[in-house]
Amino acid sequence: MKRKLCAVIILSILLSNILSGIIYPIKANSEGKNTINETNEVEENIIDDNTTIDDSNNEIENAAGNTIDNETNNTIINNTIENEIEEETEETEEIQDDDVSVFSTNPQTLGVSYRTHVENIGWQDWKENGVMAGTSGMSYRLEGINIQLIGPSAGLKIKYQVHVENIGWQDWKEQGDMAGTYGMSYRLEGIRILLEGNEDYTVQYRVHVQDIGWQDWKIDGEMAGTSGRSLRLEGIEIKIVPKIKKSKMQIETPVNESRYYEETEIKVQGWKMANLSNTTIKAFIDNSTTPINTPITYKNRNDIISSIEGYGTSSQNPNPGFEFTLDITSISEGKHKIRIVLYSQNNEVLKEASTAIIIDRGLHIIYNSHLQDIGWQGEILEGYISGIPGSGLRTEAMKMKLVHAPAGGKIVYRTHVENIGWQNWVSNNEMAGTSGQSLRIEALQIYLENMDNYTVEYRVYIQGIGWTDWYIDGETAGTVGQGRRIEAITARLTSKYKRKYYGIDVSSFNGNINWALVKRDGVEFAMIRIGYRGYGQAGNMAFDKKFIDNITEAKRVGIPVGVYFVTQAITPEEAIEEANWIIRILRDNNLTLDYPIALDIEAPGLERPTDIPRTANLDKWTRTYLAKLFCITVQNNGYTPMIYTNVNWAYNYLVMSELANYDTWIAHYKNNINSKPDYNGEYAMWQHTSSGTINGILGRVDGNICYKKY
Repeated sequence: MKRKLCAVIILSILLSNILSGIIYPIKANSEGKNTINETNEVEENIIDDNTTIDDSNNEIENAAGNTIDNETNNTIINNTIENEIEEETEETEEIQDDDVSVFSTNPQTLGVSYRTHVENIGWQDWKENGVMAGTSGMSYRLEGINIQLIGPSAGLKIKYQVHVENIGWQDWKEQGDMAGTYGMSYRLEGIRILLEGNEDYTVQYRVHVQDIGWQDWKIDGEMAGTSGRSLRLEGIEIKIVPKIKKSKMQIETPVNESRYYEETEIKVQGWKMANLSNTTIKAFIDNSTTPINTPITYKNRNDIISSIEGYGTSSQNPNPGFEFTLDITSISEGKHKIRIVLYSQNNEVLKEASTAIIIDRGLHIIYNSHLQDIGWQGEILEGYISGIPGSGLRTEAMKMKLVHAPAGGKIVYRTHVENIGWQNWVSNNEMAGTSGQSLRIEALQIYLENMDNYTVEYRVYIQGIGWTDWYIDGETAGTVGQGRRIEAITARLTSKYKRKYYGIDVSSFNGNINWALVKRDGVEFAMIRIGYRGYGQAGNMAFDKKFIDNITEAKRVGIPVGVYFVTQAITPEEAIEEANWIIRILRDNNLTLDYPIALDIEAPGLERPTDIPRTANLDKWTRTYLAKLFCITVQNNGYTPMIYTNVNWAYNYLVMSELANYDTWIAHYKNNINSKPDYNGEYAMWQHTSSGTINGILGRVDGNICYKKY
């Protein structure tokens, strides 16, 4: 006890001298490093933590200029302290960095210490727990940084990585190693910091960036700063806080609102990331609280670990990928939600993700195509496009099938192939066309068997022409003998619809028409003359004076309409002019059509027998070419073209094979409406009489049957 009292007296004398003006110089190296020794408190002995005692022979000067022998004083103090703390002191804990030792203001709490090397300043003093290192408002760049944990950090490791001007991302550093450069004048532009080996703490940090200022706080490996913008870091704050839990999850398959027809099971795949260890998932259907009873497999996903930052480390997420198989045989038809919930090892919900699936057990067509330079595309559902329209890539083969078809029902199809012609009929996902021979499909036909309540509709995209109209039940879509490839196909099922629609065609010759009475009399469509080119040599364009009244009233009472124009074109320019003239009238009057624009090609009705029609000297090839130009122009403007002619002219004055891409309206009058015209070619409409009678029209009117649903 006497020894302790003696030591207290000596310390009191020293403190009194200091308070009286004695000054102890404290030396610092050029980088601002101070040596600080932390000694445990020994009963009443108190040593100021901020005091440095120099063991050299420096002199101690008081305020009056008196000099005290520093060596003598140090000897007295050291001997006294050594005697007093013998067998009573605990081991001193120090954190070393080169010749620097730093300590936490609260050694019982985990913390972080850091210092930065700053332009024009050099190494600054160490900072702790959220205090700014660097500068703000001085435009000085950070060039290097040391970071280390302080306090009870057993099992923990702090790692950090910086993005350096002209260098890029350096390798990861840890536990006090220097990151960045000094002496090279390279700025730090970005930083990531990780705290490994714990589930209780998060490292949180933010940086002051040139031209931006303080960014938001980042955690656990997220990048602070910028990359690729050449902006310097000027200041940084770092602290250790209680764990901020972060997680991220994605369902990769099935894609949202995927539709399933024949499948009995679905493979579900995705990934999860969290800044916690031992996370797991459970899967649910819709709002059920009972998980799906299926094994879940976890697997390594280096692509996810390397690309998703701020959501844990590879040690926390050794197997972020997951997959399982979902049995859908007992799931009802319709839309359902697959929910995946991410849990911590303590069963805490961290994240939820979901995707919708559609179970469809209805009747459908599914088809796919083999394309030039690509191969087989994936299967698609009816109504969607298989192939690539406008790409210049030929379709070389195709497959079609029905799902959930009635017993015995099947889809039958065949293709017309370059250098081969029409192939044999195939069905139910057999290949039509060729594979590996580089031969184009030029046309196709499709029909249904044992499916009396349904119709198959289909159309194709033709090289140099574009999309055709819809064809049905075995009709030819495409071209034959023209060397044109099909680039895309689309098909659909509909309920069986009528194959015969009864209609009329009218002009100003029919006078005033009561369209309401016409509608009541069962007329289902009307072809209305829009105009004609004069038969005389002048060939003036003439507008049907009843056209606007007729089309307006017909549409008002709900009768679908198309138009026709009587041609006398003798040059390509005139053929194109006629098409554009019609289109301009329709657009100027804001008129829409339900049926085609038909080109009327027949012998002109002359006023006098001695008159010579302006088209008299056209040969059938020229006449056909002009008709084709008209149709192309109409089609390129978004309308459906049609050729009107009679049987005689079809055989003798036109080359109908050259017009096979366009629907034919054939005229041949017969008394029996149930018979057919004497024409072997294909036709969509038949003008069967010129002597029809209809309520609402005085006199005779042309009667027609349309075999196609427009």
